[in-house]
Amino acid sequence: MNMGFACAWEKNKEKTWSGTPYLLYESLKKIDGFNLYDLDINIKKFELLLYKLINLKLYKGKIKSKYIFSKLYLNAIKKKLFINLNKLQKIETLDKILEIGDIGILENVPFYIYQDLSLDLIIRCLKQNNEQLSGYELFNLEDLYKRREWQLKVYEKCAGIFTMSRWLANSLVMDTGFPSKKVHVIYAGVNVIPDNINYYLRERNKKEKTILFIGRNFFRKGGDKVVEAFNILQKEYSSNLKLVIAGPKIWPLKSEIPNGVIFLGDASREIISKYYMTADLFCMPSRFEAFGIVFIEALSFGIPCIGREVCAMPEIIKPGINGYLTDNENPEKLAELIVKVLEDDDMKVRVKKLSNNYRSYYSWDRVASDMVKIMEND
Repeated sequence: MNMGFACAWEKNKEKTWSGTPYLLYESLKKIDGFNLYDLDINIKKFELLLYKLINLKLYKGKIKSKYIFSKLYLNAIKKKLFINLNKLQKIETLDKILEIGDIGILENVPFYIYQDLSLDLIIRCLKQNNEQLSGYELFNLEDLYKRREWQLKVYEKCAGIFTMSRWLANSLVMDTGFPSKKVHVIYAGVNVIPDNINYYLRERNKKEKTILFIGRNFFRKGGDKVVEAFNILQKEYSSNLKLVIAGPKIWPLKSEIPNGVIFLGDASREIISKYYMTADLFCMPSRFEAFGIVFIEALSFGIPCIGREVCAMPEIIKPGINGYLTDNENPEKLAELIVKVLEDDDMKVRVKKLSNNYRSYYSWDRVASDMVKIMEND
């Protein structure tokens, strides 16, 4: 089978969407009897800059751009897809195309979409919260409905949608009215992989406990609540605690970095991997999380997790089995859950034993293989 792979790559392909499309692409390339062709839909720098400038908006004293929802930008990447596809088809006939996101309608080749969110799901969450949705503050309901029109047109013509979660799959059927037979839940793979099994399974420091938080969007991911809970724990539980924070380029809070906090900034996979190996708990009570690859990464390293009882997180974290879920903004309650995990030796042993299963299932090789099987059977 010949398949085209359509993705709006960043300059460094490996950093696009935290490495997700790149690792999927590399896994697809390894499948026997399967030929993969990159339909790179990047647009020229000056053109992208123009779209960003046209769509500037002042938000909380900062100038940001909402270009990713503009029709000019959407039409530009769709046009680039058509141009590259026509060039390729003069040389090679494609059987299927995989779009990372809803890029555009293709008439002559069956195309599939891989997504973690839909506009209907975003709109539903926004209405339920009755306030701006964390991560989508730049966009009002009018923006979302306009973008939804584009998405629905692409959905109508696609051969199927691969989703990262059952949460999204259910929404596509119930909220969007998309045929259930065309929705395929395949989840995702880990982007940071243990490279030495014996090393990552070694005993953690029994005297000092390490809590790990990872998230570029610090406030949406609940990083502020993790710091508040950590400060409570240092006073009321133990001073032998460390909190490692990775993601934001600069320290995101107005207060100084507290004692016991190690701030890594926008760390590389190699650095994050080292901290996965030594952490006792991964804590990210995200206010809105389409899936949460960091959770499955932590579990694959044998680390229990704390998330929030919303979105797709309950599909990954099973309370009392491999971690806990918080249902509020109370840092004291979060601190209590952290203590429950740190003091639960049975949970630590259980998650460590299951780590190989997590690593095997949540692998890009498995995701790629499932995708190809579904496409071949359609």
